[in-house]
Amino acid sequence: MEQIDKNRFHLQKMAVNYDKMCQLMVPGYDFLQNAVIDILKFENMEKIVLLDLGAGSGILIEKVLKEFPDSTCYYIDSSDEFMSVAKEKLQKYKDRVNYIKSDFCRNWESEITVKPTVITSMSAIHHLQTENKKKLYQKCYDVLEEGGWFFNIDEMKTVTEDAYLKNLYYWVHHAKEQKYIVSDDLSSPYEAWMEKFSNWKKRNLDNAHLPKQEGNDIHEPFLAQLDCLKEIGFTETDIFSKHLLWCLIGGKKSF
Repeated sequence: MEQIDKNRFHLQKMAVNYDKMCQLMVPGYDFLQNAVIDILKFENMEKIVLLDLGAGSGILIEKVLKEFPDSTCYYIDSSDEFMSVAKEKLQKYKDRVNYIKSDFCRNWESEITVKPTVITSMSAIHHLQTENKKKLYQKCYDVLEEGGWFFNIDEMKTVTEDAYLKNLYYWVHHAKEQKYIVSDDLSSPYEAWMEKFSNWKKRNLDNAHLPKQEGNDIHEPFLAQLDCLKEIGFTETDIFSKHLLWCLIGGKKSF
């Protein structure tokens, strides 16, 4: 997919510091990822084959590999910089991780040799236009093993426009407040993040009236996205958790 300000995903400095920065800058980051882990534990899945779309620095993959010793994972991302960071972090897991460089709209599924039992994505799918979101959801359904789960943790519109706007403004407030608590070793990465975040504010608040392009932050209601999952065939669909702008939605591919 073509992305506006796409270089923000291909900066080595951002990739190296991403683990610490995302937990500082994104409200509820670990909380939402840990909710996925809790759901998978409750499901008592015998063997997890995870496919993580837009896997970035590999934070969620590492959590799954730690919690489920028999699990294996597919890492999918288009950024060489983030993949390099992930490979270094996950090197102790050796052959349990298969790396695929691809964006969402390319033929990444052709490299899947074992059907995943779980597909996840975090803070990535919202960059797609509506039709491409639907195509990706359909592709995930087709690739997924029967009885498997799909989870998307992402920025989404809520039930009302007023609440959605408050969530956007809260993120701006939260990001600014971090300057008072950021450690000295992260002061430079923080400033770099805020420089990119100013572009996010410009796109989503200052110029909210302008039409969205592929690669922008195309926030859509979680209810509409749940309806899309149902239409495709997912069952047990739900919003499993929500924290301000971020929603954890998903569903199961029935047997």
